[in-house]
Amino acid sequence: MTSIDTITTPTGTWPVSDLGPVSGGRAYLFGLASRPTWWSVCIVRYAVPGDTSVGERSYALSVSGVETSLSVLNGSMKCIDNGEPIAPSMDRLRAAVTAKRVLPYSSAAFAGWATSPTLAADRTAENEIGYIPGRIYGRSGMNNAIAYAVTGAGGEYGSSRGFISGDDAVMIAAALAGNSAVFNDAAEQNRVQTLYGLSLPNLAIWSENHNLLRDPQIPFSGDKAYVNEGTSTKFDNFGNEGEWCAPAAYSWLSQISATAGTCYSHARDEAHLFNHGYAYWLATGDPRAAILQQAIAAYALASVYQGAYSDGRYRTRFGYQRNTMNVWTAAWKLQDVAENASSSNGSMIWPKARAQKMVDDVLADWKTQLAAMDAGTSVYQQSSSIFRGVDINTDSAYSNFMIQLYGPEAAYLWASRGEPAMLKRIAENMVVRFGRIGGTRGVYGKGSGSGFKILEGTVMPYTDVDSFVAWTNDGNVLPADSFEGAAQHTVQRAYWSLKLAKDAVSRGWMSAVPGLDDAILKMEAARSKAAPTKDTGVVGWKHAAVNF
Repeated sequence: MTSIDTITTPTGTWPVSDLGPVSGGRAYLFGLASRPTWWSVCIVRYAVPGDTSVGERSYALSVSGVETSLSVLNGSMKCIDNGEPIAPSMDRLRAAVTAKRVLPYSSAAFAGWATSPTLAADRTAENEIGYIPGRIYGRSGMNNAIAYAVTGAGGEYGSSRGFISGDDAVMIAAALAGNSAVFNDAAEQNRVQTLYGLSLPNLAIWSENHNLLRDPQIPFSGDKAYVNEGTSTKFDNFGNEGEWCAPAAYSWLSQISATAGTCYSHARDEAHLFNHGYAYWLATGDPRAAILQQAIAAYALASVYQGAYSDGRYRTRFGYQRNTMNVWTAAWKLQDVAENASSSNGSMIWPKARAQKMVDDVLADWKTQLAAMDAGTSVYQQSSSIFRGVDINTDSAYSNFMIQLYGPEAAYLWASRGEPAMLKRIAENMVVRFGRIGGTRGVYGKGSGSGFKILEGTVMPYTDVDSFVAWTNDGNVLPADSFEGAAQHTVQRAYWSLKLAKDAVSRGWMSAVPGLDDAILKMEAARSKAAPTKDTGVVGWKHAAVNF
């Protein structure tokens, strides 16, 4: 055992030792200076390029006389400890909101709307069992001990869709409400989610040359860049997490409701970026939670598969809206970790300068690509620009939900730090849709399903915002003065996108957005006439973010 580093977080100093190589990976020992008897052993299992299998490897351990085992999936980190090192604190979460590290989540977000969720932790049966280091996190990405649907399956779920998970949001809302019973239940849930989150296949891609997560875009010496979407002949490929097939002699079949010999999907994608563990990090300062947030950021950056990064700059996604928004979300959490966790020797936690460069570069890259789109001459560039889209759309319809469900929280936080460009763009889009068009028509436009039509095939039958609004209104039977037939969560988050923007303007974080106040008033009038009542069953606490 070799001492390699000391990590410092707001809750203490955490010595880390290298326990040496293990089969296909490496083992580390975490401690906490203020609690000399606490320990956590974490084993990282290296990812294998091109390997899409989800296979477990069991490691036998003996720590302080305790005999146990760890089951570790490919491309992950699995930890075991002798208890929670730092008790999650409502005060720490309240302080994080005060410090503008995260938004407040409050029942005020639902005032005036048809449905308001009950403040309670929504735990899966496996989550209530607790964290079991010796087994897989669950039989599949849909059914597991973290949350329902950590996959890219269609649907609006509390997990892996948006700035933070619904479970993180409940933990924050309970802290702000002073509800200790709900907070404690949510904190237990979030601890299980954080530890199992690190164990997801091909999420924590660890370096074989450094005691760190690999950097997917500008690799550390001896490492190689990697991608998890698309394919590359130049980089390592770690996409499509594949299936886990339940062994006949598996001890946990009953506990995870698996059938021997049956194979279960664990595929994930960056569009549905894993979003658990941030509230737990804020509430505990546990460095393992910090590593999880960096692993999530790496996963987002690895989805940028277009071309090499030979000029030494990080790139962002600029298409499919939630992909673009997810990079901004990941960048916010990455910067928070960089500002609140450090390592004395540059191990375990990415150096602050590198993390800050990642953040600065991806934000700058988005601005550059947005300016190019706005100045472009193709129908895709022009239509996306007139619509005030946050990125380019290369088919006939723009998403009618991704901007408001994936973007406003991170954009508002970034505005509070002197980066208002994304929030302003979101507000401009909402003004066009709900100020100029209005009502349910502003949700769906001329489209159907999840698409807001902005082209007629490959033809753009308008030249500016005014003619776009006229074209959208022409022959449109959807109401423009009410939200009849619309979904609450989609409309509600559009409303709060405008409210967050208005607050940012009032605080001087952002310049005025023409039509902003009128759009808010028009949405309120439409809601009064007919509130959106479609899909109210999916309204949850992740939709509860409000302004400071």
